[in-house]
Amino acid sequence: MADKPSYNDLAQRIKKLESENATIRTELVQLQRTDHKLRMIIDNVPDMIWLMSADKFQLNYLSHSVESLIGYTVKEALNRPFSDIITPASYEYATKYFERAVHQIEADLSKVPIVHTLELEYIHKNGSILWVEITAMPIFDGTGKFVELIGVSRDISKRIEAEKALKKSEERFRNIFETSRDAIYITSRDGKIIEINPAGAELFGYSHDKIIGSDILDVYHNPADRDKFKKIIEKKEYVKDYEIKFRKKDGSKIECLLTSTLWRSDDGDILGYQGVIRDITDQKRMISQLQQVQKMEAIGTLAGGIAHNFNNLLMTIQGNTSLIMMKTDPKHPNYKKLKTIEEHIKYGSDLSRQLLGFARGGQYQTKTININVIIRMSAKIFASTKKEITIHSNLQKNLSSVDADPGQIEQVVLNLLINASQALPDGGEIFIRTENVELAEFQLAPFQEQAGQYVKLSVTDTGIGMDKKTQEKIFEPFFTTKEHGQGTGLGLSSVYGIVKNHDGYITVYSEPGKGSTFKIYLPASEKTPEKENKIVEPLLKGNETILVIDDETMIVEIGETLLTELGYSVLTANGGKAALEIYNSHYEQIDLVILDMIMPIMSGSETFAQLKTINPDARILLSSGYSIDGQASDLMKQGCSGFIQKPFNLLELSKKVREVLEN
Repeated sequence: MADKPSYNDLAQRIKKLESENATIRTELVQLQRTDHKLRMIIDNVPDMIWLMSADKFQLNYLSHSVESLIGYTVKEALNRPFSDIITPASYEYATKYFERAVHQIEADLSKVPIVHTLELEYIHKNGSILWVEITAMPIFDGTGKFVELIGVSRDISKRIEAEKALKKSEERFRNIFETSRDAIYITSRDGKIIEINPAGAELFGYSHDKIIGSDILDVYHNPADRDKFKKIIEKKEYVKDYEIKFRKKDGSKIECLLTSTLWRSDDGDILGYQGVIRDITDQKRMISQLQQVQKMEAIGTLAGGIAHNFNNLLMTIQGNTSLIMMKTDPKHPNYKKLKTIEEHIKYGSDLSRQLLGFARGGQYQTKTININVIIRMSAKIFASTKKEITIHSNLQKNLSSVDADPGQIEQVVLNLLINASQALPDGGEIFIRTENVELAEFQLAPFQEQAGQYVKLSVTDTGIGMDKKTQEKIFEPFFTTKEHGQGTGLGLSSVYGIVKNHDGYITVYSEPGKGSTFKIYLPASEKTPEKENKIVEPLLKGNETILVIDDETMIVEIGETLLTELGYSVLTANGGKAALEIYNSHYEQIDLVILDMIMPIMSGSETFAQLKTINPDARILLSSGYSIDGQASDLMKQGCSGFIQKPFNLLELSKKVREVLEN
């Protein structure tokens, strides 16, 4: 039997136990303090910390942050199944995910990740949905069995919304980038193309794969422009609407506007350039065409004024020549000279008519015609005089009609054939083609014409061609490339004027050594072509009283003499004011007034209005070196009795006077 411990031994043992107990109490207090700190940390963390059973996915613990996150108290949340605070789709995803994790843990723990991260949709107590990022870790018991999940739930709704907004913004800008009609690009500082949209690849004629990584110098028309661009943009940090010439893969030049900025890194270093390239080739061509049209209109106005004054001169010469010839014996030596003068007057009249044709002021008699008929006749006549030239015709069988003056269209065709032949000094070929076409507004914008159905006439030659400088001037009156004395320079200008007067337009394409092509477009008509009936009328005379009004003294005198020869009694007036005084005193005896349209001080329009005030039934025949267009047309609508264009011969005058008097 062992000896009983002594009193001292017991005292020492008790003392040791008390010491150990004190240490345990101290450690317990420290543990309690640590636990309190941890609980305080957990309760003050904005993220929700939780424990969940691995078998039933039941929440076993929730930090107080649950209330700020989803609106429930800890007690309320713990008493609800996990499926009530998460959307059905997220619940299905989460349970399947962790079920797979359990199977993987049971199969091979070493292959299972320690931390699992998921993004799920939670349901707030108020019914709203919020996105939450879950970070979870498995907890194992002493036997290695997976028993619980410990995790943290963080509200990422704002981040998700920001990501969605960013993605939407990226999609929007990507869509703009992909569908923009302008080229959008990014290049490195040394000129390598890093990114370019489909419009850019198409602009330069490359596939997207081929142009990415290529040198931007490959598309510069003038490589020196690249250095100029770099100096400007690196000094100003941007360029806006910078005009520059690029070139396509096939070498053709394109006019562009470049807007670009520096492309910098986050540190501010220049990485390259980014910007937009707009193709303005068509725009510049249209502006050039519009400027050309406006210039031709201005020249046309000047040409019309020249032709008007020229016609007055011809009227005086023609009238006096006719009067002298009427009193001269055909056997007299001077009679032949008078005939020569008359022939040259006719030549001058032809020049004047061409000028008026250019000025859109010729005397036209519009009919519904098929221009194929005129082309066949003109080509046949022309071919008989130019054996060294072969004419090929391709005329559309069902060609639409046009409302036009047959004589003027014949002049257009012949002038184009003559122009083509002059480009073929050693012979060659001319191709004539007609066809029906439909033109949209954008195709006609430079010409200010109406969209719709047109009849197209093309005349192509295989001749010497023209440079661009010559093409810009060929429609101007008196411009010619021929030697002095070999042409008037009015052929193509009259073609231009005639076409414009018929509400059509004309274009030309030519290159030196490659021939020229003229294309004329005339508005199609729905009418059926008219049959032409020519009636020859005799010289008509009368005995009525006629008042002749003109500011040109010679015109007044010639008019008086011609009308007197036709048997009429004639009164004359130099200008509108003198005419009103005469008419006011003798209007009851005056049967007809021949009134000049263009007069100083008091115009023909003003004189017409005053005459009608004196006598509303006054018969007034307008006379002008211009055509019936413009003011004359307006006066015809206001009750004017007729119109006659200078210069006119005795037969035309006799017929027009009787026509007005008898009507």
